[in-house]
Amino acid sequence: MKTFKCAIIEDSSTQRKLLEQIIEKNKNLKLLHSSSASAESLAEVNALKIDFLFLDIEMPVMNGFEFLAGLTIHPQVIITSQNQKYALDAFEFNVTDFLLKPFSNTRFEAAITKAIDKAKSVKKKQPESKLVVKHNLKQVELNMHGILYVEALGDYVKVVTEERNYIILSTMNAFNKRLGSENFIRIHKSYIVNLKMVERYNHEFIEIKNKKIPISRAKIVELDQLLNCIE
Repeated sequence: MKTFKCAIIEDSSTQRKLLEQIIEKNKNLKLLHSSSASAESLAEVNALKIDFLFLDIEMPVMNGFEFLAGLTIHPQVIITSQNQKYALDAFEFNVTDFLLKPFSNTRFEAAITKAIDKAKSVKKKQPESKLVVKHNLKQVELNMHGILYVEALGDYVKVVTEERNYIILSTMNAFNKRLGSENFIRIHKSYIVNLKMVERYNHEFIEIKNKKIPISRAKIVELDQLLNCIE
């Protein structure tokens, strides 16, 4: 199962520590950020592209609703509050769940299960990503999810899918920008791969459909992290 990236925004250091410990014990969760609400923490959370946000409401510098309003990403939000009166307003923000403090481990796990199910449901509803390219002087529409890898060929790139290959006039840098998806990573000067298609790998190469593709030393750590967080 995918490891879901999390952030905690909570004013109480005691409550933050409690949540950190609970998250640490859950094999499906990985904590990336834990702090009180502020302009700085809001910017960091937006940059992290987290999956789940555990959010308090009553905080001195910025309250939970102000924090929600400033988000530019769309994580599953689980409110953690001591005051039930915020529940109605919270659900108007389309939060995933509302945990009333103190909550039990059982209640926390139920909220996580709900968030995971909702995240998967949202992902399934996303339309296929299309990329229009010119191949053999014709415009071709590629399904990005079906791309296995991209290989550099001088002034061209070869886009390899399960059905066929496409030779496209483009630099690797330009084509990598066009892909613009977190599922693709340039692991070598001559290769971009679809992380969803990786079948096995070590620190020298990855394998996709019996094709061994070399890995640049500079990309090993990033590749480890990304493959650990993808379904």
